[in-house]
Amino acid sequence: MVRSCPRWALMALLATVGAVAQAVPMNGTFTASTDDTGGRNVGADFSISPGEHVTVTAGAAHSSGSDETAGLTGTMFDAGLSLHGERGGVSLQADSFDDSSNYLSRTLGARAWLAAGDFEIALLGRHRDLSVELTLALPLRTVRRDVEFSALGGGLELSYARGNLNAYVSGIVYDYDDDFDQFIALSGSPQLARRPRIEALVGTFLTQAQGAVDRQYGAGVERAFGRHSLALDVASVHDAILDAGSVSLALTWRYAQSARLDWSVTGGLVDSDTYGDIGFVSVGLGISN
Repeated sequence: MVRSCPRWALMALLATVGAVAQAVPMNGTFTASTDDTGGRNVGADFSISPGEHVTVTAGAAHSSGSDETAGLTGTMFDAGLSLHGERGGVSLQADSFDDSSNYLSRTLGARAWLAAGDFEIALLGRHRDLSVELTLALPLRTVRRDVEFSALGGGLELSYARGNLNAYVSGIVYDYDDDFDQFIALSGSPQLARRPRIEALVGTFLTQAQGAVDRQYGAGVERAFGRHSLALDVASVHDAILDAGSVSLALTWRYAQSARLDWSVTGGLVDSDTYGDIGFVSVGLGISN
């Protein structure tokens, strides 16, 4: 009997963990994307609601771009916390995009929302820190220099949900600090030998909002048809370096195979002022308990 106690204890522990896992809502989404320049992206996002009014999120992704879109290869991480009720809530989210060699972007975001009937209005806040490595060819030596600058952004989001129909519009504008002007001046210096072309990030759907963005707008609508749904999203992103931007159009089909499993396929096009049209496609798998 003494030897069987650990076994019974382990079984009881596993049963308890299983019961808790079933009681706590958990969701996971896995995506894989590519564009017609050869760029690739794979990612995973998870959320868990340990309480009725609390949700915790985390995610990771890896993106590799082609030479046409700057060739930046970055790893993205994000984490968030949301406190919500029936008529309002607040959330915080932090994310990073790290090229691991010459470009790093970190963003801290906040969202506060209120619901009124079928409508919801939200205030958006963002703080972005960017670091870019420049290579300067001086008369007697070549030096590498990290230039850091930041931006503060604010915006609004309005959404509508009723029955099988959902729609939203959003916009956010950024104001860069004086260090950004120093970066622009060094980028135009005759001594500049090399710098990452972060302005090319707006040219592809995979990294459209990861560069030096000074404003971005979005709108979308989704309609459900039983287990199927169709969504159309439009996004406009403007780059502060080139004073140019891109517009993306994405159509998503989603199928709820069961209450715990759904599939999605997204296809679309990014029209960039500088880099032309780039098509993309993405597939996703969603699971929940």
